[in-house]
Amino acid sequence: MVRRHISIALLLSLLTAPTAAATRAHFDKQPPGTIVQDTIAYLSGEAMNSRWHVVTSKKLIGSQMGKEPAFQWYVSFYAPAQDAGKLVFQLPNRDGLLLSRVKKAHGAQLYFPRQSARIVGVGEFERPGVQQIVLQTRESAADCGVSDVTVFGTNNQMQIGPHVHVGNSCELQARILKQGDGNVIQLSGPYYKGNAPLCCPTKPRVTAILSYRNGNWTVKPSYFIISASMAEHH
Repeated sequence: MVRRHISIALLLSLLTAPTAAATRAHFDKQPPGTIVQDTIAYLSGEAMNSRWHVVTSKKLIGSQMGKEPAFQWYVSFYAPAQDAGKLVFQLPNRDGLLLSRVKKAHGAQLYFPRQSARIVGVGEFERPGVQQIVLQTRESAADCGVSDVTVFGTNNQMQIGPHVHVGNSCELQARILKQGDGNVIQLSGPYYKGNAPLCCPTKPRVTAILSYRNGNWTVKPSYFIISASMAEHH
């Protein structure tokens, strides 16, 4: 009798528990290396047929002086499809946008640049009901490098691209905040005024708000500079 109860319980658990195959996203082309993040975003509106997957992954390509691992990072955008997510955009690309191709140095067991990528999250910045992805990246070589925060979204042809990009020396952190019916992005990092050296920022840590209003992206206070803005045209 006890064995029968155990068997029934086991059968029920197998029927009700989600399997790895059922919960794992299917892609027409797998992300390179190991998946770090797989974020769902409704980049073309809040409907089941607009559920995109945005994936960060990293591939081991060597080790720094035989010790610290060196990775090539990737960011892959998968559009909704009937059988599997369709890869439509990936970083790094031939334009060298945000992520470079990591290469081995000549005559040394070193790889440059060191890099990282992180999906901060999704938010509604330009239009209610239409989400965009906030991506944070960093690359460095001999110095502290450059950090970037970029908002990616679709255009009227459902093509993926950056809508706004903010860069800063050494560090730039992003956090998505709720404001009214939409979202804004809080930026934080060191502030460099004019020709301030990398070692000595004018202010070691400041915060500012990146937001979209009346067809334009702005940063207030203007501690960080918008280096590219391609807001969606309706």
